[in-house]
Amino acid sequence: MESKRGIPDWAAHIQSALSEMEKEEKNRDAIAVETYREYARISLDVARKKYQGEVDAYRTALDQGYVVVDTVIDLPFNESCGMRLSRFFRTLRDEARILALRCPQCQRVVFPPRPVCGFCRIGIGEREDDWLFLGDTGTVISIILATEREVDRRTGKLVGRPHPCGFIRLDGGDHWTVLVHYLEMIDPVDLKTGRRVKAVWKPRQERKGRMSDIDYFQFVEGRG
Repeated sequence: MESKRGIPDWAAHIQSALSEMEKEEKNRDAIAVETYREYARISLDVARKKYQGEVDAYRTALDQGYVVVDTVIDLPFNESCGMRLSRFFRTLRDEARILALRCPQCQRVVFPPRPVCGFCRIGIGEREDDWLFLGDTGTVISIILATEREVDRRTGKLVGRPHPCGFIRLDGGDHWTVLVHYLEMIDPVDLKTGRRVKAVWKPRQERKGRMSDIDYFQFVEGRG
């Protein structure tokens, strides 16, 4: 489909994204920690070159007599998460608490809640005694530090957040009760496994029954 500007919609989206990147640079400059600010700068620079290259290649192809067709398919859908996960997400939203299940046979903690224990192959979660609350505190066992982020080609905005991510073993669970989530944005030299963290919850009016109801995990030990 051709836009009013005489170029396909996908190319118009890229041109719009290129202009929006200039606005996104203001958000980049507001990032508190210099290291993450630099990562954002690199990401925007890489995306700008990539997207500008796509537009230039399109125009070159037209000049050479080629027909360029690019299709973007958007297929949004909703899917039920089931009775157990529904209870899990409602509890996040309404109580700011983290639920899990315990298999009555092997005593393993099943997180996030699911209808069957993967080890014993028995149904769980129908009895109230199978449910337990985990702590919103835990220990960082691994860290992911993204040094480059994607840029949405339709909006020109950086995807995701500048925070590092951590694998967090939650209190009240077992060895495998691990949650992956954003960590507090601190200097990367201070990011170490074994440090203790606590969830920072969004206000009740902002919670929607998603893992993002936890804004991030804040370090509670070894703070400078």
